[in-house]
Amino acid sequence: MINFTTDMKPILLILLLGLQANLLFSQSSGTLTGFIQDNKQQPLPSATATLKTSDDKRLVKAAVTDKTGRFELSQLQPGSYQLDVTMVGYDTIVHKAITIAAGETTTLQPSILTRSNQSLATVTVTAKKPMIEVKADKTVVNVEAYISNAGSNALEVLEKSPGVTVDRDGNISLKGKQGVIIMIDGKQSYLSGQDLAELLRNTPSNQLEAIELMTQPSAKFDAAGNSGIINIRTKKGRANGFNGTVSLSYVQGVYPKSPNSINLNFKKNKWSMFTALNYSYWEGFNELGINRKFRNSEGGSLSAVFDQHTSGRFHGKNYSARAGADYQLTRKTTIGMQVNGTYNPRTFSANGVADIYDGKGILDSSNYAISTNTDPWKNWGANLNLRTKLDTTGREFSMDLDYINYRSRNEQSSYNYTYYQPGNILADSFLLQGYLPSDINIYSFKADYVHPLGKYGRIEAGVKSSLVHTDNDARYTKWLADEATWVPDRTRSNHFIYDENINAAYVNYNREIKKWSVQAGLRLEQTHAKGKQLANDADFTRDYVQLFPTVFTTYSLNEKNKFNLSYGRRIERPNYQDMNPFQYFLDQYTYRTGNPNLQPQFSHNIELSHNFRSVLNTTLNYTLTTDIINDILVQNDSTKVTYQTKENIARRRNIGIAISYNQQLTKWWTISLFGNAFNNHFTGEVNGLPLDASITSFLGNMNNQFKIGKTWGAELSGFYRSKMQDGGLIIAEPMGVISGGASKQILKGKGTLKLTIADPFYIQRFRGYTQFGSIDTKINARWDNRRVGLTFTYRFGKQQQGSGNNRRRTGTAEEESRVGGGNQQ
Repeated sequence: MINFTTDMKPILLILLLGLQANLLFSQSSGTLTGFIQDNKQQPLPSATATLKTSDDKRLVKAAVTDKTGRFELSQLQPGSYQLDVTMVGYDTIVHKAITIAAGETTTLQPSILTRSNQSLATVTVTAKKPMIEVKADKTVVNVEAYISNAGSNALEVLEKSPGVTVDRDGNISLKGKQGVIIMIDGKQSYLSGQDLAELLRNTPSNQLEAIELMTQPSAKFDAAGNSGIINIRTKKGRANGFNGTVSLSYVQGVYPKSPNSINLNFKKNKWSMFTALNYSYWEGFNELGINRKFRNSEGGSLSAVFDQHTSGRFHGKNYSARAGADYQLTRKTTIGMQVNGTYNPRTFSANGVADIYDGKGILDSSNYAISTNTDPWKNWGANLNLRTKLDTTGREFSMDLDYINYRSRNEQSSYNYTYYQPGNILADSFLLQGYLPSDINIYSFKADYVHPLGKYGRIEAGVKSSLVHTDNDARYTKWLADEATWVPDRTRSNHFIYDENINAAYVNYNREIKKWSVQAGLRLEQTHAKGKQLANDADFTRDYVQLFPTVFTTYSLNEKNKFNLSYGRRIERPNYQDMNPFQYFLDQYTYRTGNPNLQPQFSHNIELSHNFRSVLNTTLNYTLTTDIINDILVQNDSTKVTYQTKENIARRRNIGIAISYNQQLTKWWTISLFGNAFNNHFTGEVNGLPLDASITSFLGNMNNQFKIGKTWGAELSGFYRSKMQDGGLIIAEPMGVISGGASKQILKGKGTLKLTIADPFYIQRFRGYTQFGSIDTKINARWDNRRVGLTFTYRFGKQQQGSGNNRRRTGTAEEESRVGGGNQQ
C-alpha cells in the first residue's frame, strides 16, 4: 500500500521554507575557476590549486583538480590573491595579483605545467596528514596518521574513531545510536552483525586511507541508516607512472595474526589502473560466561541457576583482491570498471559447560557442549561506471551498474551431553548437525545529474533501482540414539526466500550566498518485498512509499566561527539475515534465530553544531526513532531454553552533545580529543511487558602523536565508554583500552617500521547484564586483545596519496549493509 505518514506535513513545510529563505540572501562572495594542463594540453587531474592572500601569503583555500583538470574555489571574499599551481613531477606556477570581485566568477586561462628536470623515480611525498579533519558534512579520520593502526584491522580502526563503538557481537554504533550504514569506497558493504565484523576483521588497516563519519547524509545518499553513514576509503595512487606499496605485519597475542597487502597503481595518459591484493591469517579466542537465574514467578523464589562457560577458538585465512581501471574517452568523458573478490575459509569451535543448580544452590546436572562452525565464505562484485562533463559550467552526468554476490556454505554441529549429579551419570544427549547454504544476489543501477544554477547555486537529481534475491536453506539432522541413525529435524529445518525491489529518486538543491549556505533535498523511496518460508508455507508481501527530506543551513559568522543546523529523516530496513529464521546454537539451551516479521524503523535527526577555527567542534543532536529493531532475549522457564532474536521493541529518544578538539600543540606534539555525552530513553513493549528504560552515558577517544627528530614518531591513544544501554534490555558495564606505538622511517623515507602495543594492561573486555521481567542474566566476555605487532611498509615508484582520489560511490549502497548471519566470534 502507499503510505505517506501524517508527520511529514510539518517537515515538508520546513523544507519549502528553507528553499524560499535561501533565495532571499544577497550575493557578495566571489568564485575562482580554472584548468590545469600539461604542455601537450592534456588535463592534469589531482593537481593542487592553493589560494593565498597577496600581502601576507596566508592560506585561504585549496582545491584538487578533477579528471578534466578543472578546479573551483568558491565563497571568496573580494580582494587580491595569489594562486600557486603545483603537482608532483612538475614545476610550480604562481599567479599573482588575482582580483576577486563580489558576486562574480573569475575564470583563469589554462595553467600549463612543465615537467621538472629532477628525476621523479625516487620522489616520495611525505607530507603528514592530520589525524582528524572536521568538515561541514563529515568527520575524516586519516588512518595512517595513527601509528597504533599498524598491524591492526578495519574493525579496530573503527573502534578508535571518534564517537564509534563496537559491541561484543560486532554491531557498530555512532554517537550512542545503532543503525549505521557501512560503506567501502562509497559502496555499501551489504553485511551486518557478525558477518560485517568478520569482513572488517579481515581487512588490514594498511589497505585503508581514511574513515568518513557522516551523521547527517544528504538526499543524494540512500535513506538507510538511522545513525548515519561510515564510509571506509581504501588506498589508490594518483601520481602518473607506476607506484605501489607493500606492507608485511606480524602480530602476536595469545595466538598469531598476520595481515599483509600489496597495492599497485599505474597511470599514463588516458589510462588509470589499480589493484590491491591481501592475505591475512587471523587466529584468536573468545571466552564467554553467562549466568542465568530462573524463578518460579516474576520476583518469586529461585527455581534454577544456569552457570555457563564457553571457550571458543577461531581462525581464518582471508584472500581478497580489488582491481579497477578508468579510461578517458574524451576530455569530458571517462568510463571505468572495478571488480573485487574475497575468499575466507573460517572456522569457529567451542567447548562449553553449563552447570545447572536447583533453587537451593545444589548442583543438579551439567551439560557439556561441543560446537563447530565451518564456513568457506565467498563474495565477488563488479561495477561499470561512466562520468561525463556536459559543458564548462559544471553540468555533469554519471551512472553506475553493479552486481554483488555473497555465498556461504556453513556447516554446523552441536553435540550436547547431560550428566546428572551427583555421580556424573550420563542421562541424556542432544546431537544436532546443520548444513546452512546461503546465496545473496544484488543488482543495482543508479544515475546522477548535476546542474549549476547561476554562480552560487546547484541542483542535483538522480534515480536508483536495486533488486535483491536471497536464498537460505537450513537443513538440520538430529541423532536418534534408539535407532542409531541421523534423521531430518523438521522442527528446525527451513527454506527462506526473500526478494526486494527498491526504487528511488531524489533532488538536492544547494545555494551559497554571503555568509550563508543552504542545502535542501527530498528523496522518495518505493519498496516492494516478498518473503516465503517453504517449510510451513508462510509468506508475506510489503509495499510502501516514503519521503525523506533533508535540510542543511550553514552560517559563517567570521573566519573563526561557523554554525550549522540540519534535519533529516531516515529509514533502517531489517537486515536480510535478521529475517532469516535459522537457528545458530551455542548449546541446546542457548541459540540465536532470525525473525521474518521485522518491520523497518524510522528516525528524525536534528543537529546543531559550532566550529571554532577548524580546531574545536561542538554538536548538539536530537534523534527520535520509532519501531526500533533490537536484540532481545526470550526465555522459556519450563524448558530453561533462552534464545536471542530481533524485534521491533520500542521507540527511542536520543539526545546528546559531542565535542572534538584537534590541534598541534607544539612542533613535536599533536593531540586529538573527542567526548560524547548522551541519553537514550526507550519506551515500548518486550515479551508482553512494558519497557521504560533510560540511561545517560559517556564515551571518549584520545590520541597523542609525538614527533621525535626527523625519522622517529610515537603515539599514545585510548578510548573509554561508561555504562551504556544496548537496546533497552542489555546494560553494558564500562569498558576502555590504552594502546601505543612507535615508528621509524628507513630506506631514505621509502620504508617505515612500526611497533604497536594494543591493550597491554588487558582491560578491554565486555561485562553486561539484563534484568527484565523473568529474565535475569549476566554476561562476561573477553578475547585475544592484548597484542604486540611489528609492521614493515615499503613504498616504491612515485608516491602521491591523498583524499582527492577518484573513488566512486557506486550504486550498491544501502543493500550491502543488510546482508547478515554467520556466527563467528
